[in-house]
Amino acid sequence: MSLAQRLRTLMRWRGIHSQNQLARISRVPQSCIHRILTREDRYSPSRGTLLRLATALETSVPWLTDGVLSGTEPGPHGLPANEGTLPAMPATAPAIDGYCAEICALLRQQPDSTKKTVLSMVRILVEGVAPPP
Repeated sequence: MSLAQRLRTLMRWRGIHSQNQLARISRVPQSCIHRILTREDRYSPSRGTLLRLATALETSVPWLTDGVLSGTEPGPHGLPANEGTLPAMPATAPAIDGYCAEICALLRQQPDSTKKTVLSMVRILVEGVAPPP
């Protein structure tokens, strides 16, 4: 399995529907993601690019590039490691879709006070009522 195939698979599994969405989450230019996906093994992204993609997709650089994990390292989805192979994907859709992944990536860098404010706003939107003062 190539880097492009592993990247496509992780995007699909994480519910990321477009290169633009992955670019926003990972802060990797969309043009770079496009090159990885279309040029297969004829393009080698930088270590920094691979690190940002791996972080955004919750995997490791060695797994993303070569499909290799150590015996002690968890798999790309927190599943047990399978040397050189993609971990079994769950039969049901993941609990987090691309929108949630993007929101999480943006909030990850924010202080707790901002996270609490955003959570309160989301609750108001979902429940339709303001929290008590």
